[in-house]
Amino acid sequence: MSFFRRLALHRFVQSHPPSRHVSPAPRDLVSAYSGILPASLLQLWRTKGLGLYGSLQLALIDPGQWQATLDRWIISPPGSVRRIPIALLPFGTLLYYRKLTAIDEDVAYIDPVSKQTGDLAWSLDDCFNKILCEPASLHSIVSPVLIRSARETCQTLEPGEVYEVEQVSLSMQMLRIEKVNALELHRRLRDAVELHSSAAKRPATVLDALPDEYRSRFEEMVSERDLVGLYLSSYLDWHRLLALQSNGLYDLLLWEIQDKTFARVNVRTYSGVYTTQRSSDGDDGVTLDIALEHNSSGGDADDDQLIAMYSNGTTFLLRANELEDMATAIGGRNLMGRSESYFRKVTLSDAFVEEQADGRVAPPFDDFPKALQALIHVEPLRATITHVDIPNPDEEEEGEGAVMCTLDLGSEDGLRMNMPLYSPEHSGRNLEGWVWRMTPHACGAGVSYRRGVDGTIENGPKVGDVLVTRAPGWQT
Repeated sequence: MSFFRRLALHRFVQSHPPSRHVSPAPRDLVSAYSGILPASLLQLWRTKGLGLYGSLQLALIDPGQWQATLDRWIISPPGSVRRIPIALLPFGTLLYYRKLTAIDEDVAYIDPVSKQTGDLAWSLDDCFNKILCEPASLHSIVSPVLIRSARETCQTLEPGEVYEVEQVSLSMQMLRIEKVNALELHRRLRDAVELHSSAAKRPATVLDALPDEYRSRFEEMVSERDLVGLYLSSYLDWHRLLALQSNGLYDLLLWEIQDKTFARVNVRTYSGVYTTQRSSDGDDGVTLDIALEHNSSGGDADDDQLIAMYSNGTTFLLRANELEDMATAIGGRNLMGRSESYFRKVTLSDAFVEEQADGRVAPPFDDFPKALQALIHVEPLRATITHVDIPNPDEEEEGEGAVMCTLDLGSEDGLRMNMPLYSPEHSGRNLEGWVWRMTPHACGAGVSYRRGVDGTIENGPKVGDVLVTRAPGWQT
């Protein structure tokens, strides 16, 4: 849920002013993606438009014109997370949006030249207002030297164009750049991939899922008693295999399995020393000595502190820095939360089963480590709305919006940032919101509302409404 004043992506527009080619998106296009793409992007479509922005010539695109192209690059099975193309960088890199779970989203990219894919940001607003505006992050995805050479050689882009660097000349240390049709570039490069792609199959076992060159490295490692053994974590297309060896050394493998080709790409590895410890409450912990490298993702270090959970004969390792998010998901929906937040113990011969992105059903409360138990609200918190701000019609989309409400509970009462809130089951109210402003005793929450055909609010929060931290229909 996003809150914004006038133009939510104002920093992007200030950093990259619209060119003369930019024009407001048609009303039917905005309507077609209402409720699918974030309201902040739709607002930018409506008020500024599609086209080229700034001297870097970042293009906002019509998803319908690019969906088939993206679907050729990344083929998703039925029911998987939808990928929606939203922007194009000047050398052809395609940005796309994913609504991962009820509360999670990201913006990812695919580079048709290098065939690399990855995440740019965990929210669309952060992608546009931070990643695409801050020089350090922007220059890592669009070379300022290369874009300057392209503009000097080929002049500025026209709508639908990108720059192409001739790879053969580049390998000979010569730089040749030309302007080409963006869709045609993607089609040509994707055709080349399909021509040379191998007939990879969907992995059946954990061993099958590993990149070929790393299989022998893990084949001699077996799952033993205590914490020694192999642990797998899967989140959407991304996977991590952790080997804790009896000699105190660990190996951590991270890789992506592409949907259509099942190619193993974006592989990274770490090795080093690990230590184990037991807390005063009896929780077993694991500390990995992870040294990030030049090609590391910032999140690679999130596995450095793990806490063991034992349930139904299986050992899990939970990321210590994500226990609060797990506790929120467990208390609200009886799920473990994002599946990248934990590993489960496996053997290489086990069936390769990918976890649900929202996480598996939570085990019994007594199976949780004490550090996690202390964060879980066994009984949902009940907050009462004490004040409702005046809704701002300029921040609405198709008669729907969110208004800031003050609650009678705060952080010292157990509320957390981004904690979802719901009307109690069988209350006759169907409100939903999120904790958005933290104070010790009176947090602010954004609560959804909807206007009727006559313009009056027919489903919105009122003073005295009760909100709870457990979703209707979920039991712990």
